[in-house]
Order: sequence, then structure tokens, then C-alpha cells
Amino acid sequence: MDESLRNAQMGETSVHDNAVRDGDDSSHEGMRVSKNVARLMMLVSAAVWGSGYTMLKHVQGVMTTQWMMFFRMAASVILMSLVFLPHLRKIRIKRYIVPGLVLALTYWLGFLLQLKGLETTSPGRNSFFTDTYCVMVPFVIWALTRKRPSGQHIAAAFVCAFGIGLVSFSGGGPELGGLSTGDVLTIIGALFYAVNLVVVGMMGRKFDAVALMLAEFAWCAIFFGVGAVLFDGAPSASWVRMDVVLCLAYLVIGSTIIAQIFQTIAVQNLPATEGSVILSTECIFAMVIAVIFTGEKLTVPSVCGFAVIFVAILLSEVQFPGRHKTK
Repeated sequence: MDESLRNAQMGETSVHDNAVRDGDDSSHEGMRVSKNVARLMMLVSAAVWGSGYTMLKHVQGVMTTQWMMFFRMAASVILMSLVFLPHLRKIRIKRYIVPGLVLALTYWLGFLLQLKGLETTSPGRNSFFTDTYCVMVPFVIWALTRKRPSGQHIAAAFVCAFGIGLVSFSGGGPELGGLSTGDVLTIIGALFYAVNLVVVGMMGRKFDAVALMLAEFAWCAIFFGVGAVLFDGAPSASWVRMDVVLCLAYLVIGSTIIAQIFQTIAVQNLPATEGSVILSTECIFAMVIAVIFTGEKLTVPSVCGFAVIFVAILLSEVQFPGRHKTK
């Protein structure tokens, strides 16, 4: 989920969400907190992930995308290894090399396309288009498992498409019906995030979530590092600036560690639907932060389009009373 770090990190937590929806919450003892505290923790996660888009955009103005992601993913792997060292000592890490590689391919492509899109579009647009992965997930499941989406999910897809159409009228670019190249790359990146989320859900109950996510991040660091060396040249000393260091620290510590831990605890103490709705406000935080700190301009069509896309995201996430999921 950007930052998406939410995107893959939401994937890890979705394993628990799926268990809750299926009526099985026995797999996690978890840390018990009150529902109000859990809601606050989930809201903080959404705000941190949402503000990450503006941080990413700022760093992209100084260093190349692939070097930025290499530093971010490598630092995340180191910090997570230290934080979860006692837990990881009990696990056969070699067992996670291949599954981590499979997940990393979709996660890396999602990140690469989303961030290449962010180079030429605004953080707010990037965040809303990235979060359309929620709407895509049922259709990816359909493609991989032949389990048809429900009527609600099909309706969400049409609503989302209508919202994207409204946003295109706001003057994003002439390349594809008013959408800029950055917008299109972001939407394609969202598709890879959806694939990543589904594959995580399929693997999740066979593997430890922390070790799986760590292996995924480690492979991504390798992919971004190789790409940076081959296509972006050597790192520059001019990148060592306080503002860049602080933004990267925010993305690594805030988005990768703190927000992920908050989300993991909160989702164990809230109904899955409620947690998903709160977390969906990430794109709203992203837009507000972008307007305040980057001067992103909003038009009536874009605001209406973003509102419709947000409705589509909620429609894809919420299970209405009286609807029973069949096994």
C-alpha cells in the first residue's frame, strides 16, 4: 500500500484480516489494547503512510528513485532485523528465500512504477490512484483462483473507473484521456500491488509474516540496488543533506517500523472492516499534506473524482450487514 509501503505492508496484515473475515482469529494472541486506542493507532498509521507521499516526492527532487529506494529498503531490512532478532532466531530463514523472491518481484514492480509515476504527477493524485489496488484485488483473485467477484466488487470497479474519469478532466495530461503518463504508471503499479497482496494472502498461513516481509524487503533492496548501479550511476555526495536524511529517516522509522507495528497491533483489536475503513483515509491524509506543503492545486473535477474513488475503495472493503460470506 504510499506510500505505499502500506501496499505491501497491508499485504502482510491482510493475512490476519482474512482470518477475521473467515471467523478464525485464533492464530494471533497479539497485544491487547482498547478499541479507542486501536482506532487511534490505525489512524496514526494512515496519517504516517499518507504523508509519506510528500516525503518521497521531496527526496525524488534530490536523488534518483532507485537509489532512494535502495537506501530505504536496505535501512528497513537492517532495522527490522534488529527489532525482530529474538523472533527471527527461531525461524529457518533459508526457507524464505524463494517465497520472498516471488513476493519481491511484484512488490518491486509496483513500487518502481508507482514512484516513476510520482516523478511526473502530484503526491495527491499518486496516492488516490495507488489505493485503487483495493478495488483490483477481487479481480486478481478471480484471475488466479477463478473465484468470481461479488456484485458489490463489480460495482466498486465501475465507481472507481468513473472516479478516474472525473480526475482525468482536471487537466492531468493529454496522454490518455486527460491522464498523464505518471497517472497511468501509478495505476499499473497499483495492479502489481494488488497481485502482491493476493499472493501474500495465499502464502501467509504457510509462512511467518515477519520473516516473509523481511525476505521480501531484502530482495527489493537487491533489485533496486542493481537497477541503481546499472541505470542511475554512482551515488552523489550532494545527496547528503539534512532534509533528505530526515525524510528518509521518516520513511524508514515512521512508515516502515512504527506505522507497521501500530497497524499490526490495531488490526488484532478491531473488526477487519472497521480497520480497513480507517486505513483507507491514508489517501485523504496524502492529499491534505500535499496541498499544505507542496501547493498541489485542486479543481472541482479532481475533488469530485477523488471523492468517487474513495467511495469505490470503501465499497470494495466494507461488508454490509446481512451479507454472509460463503466458504
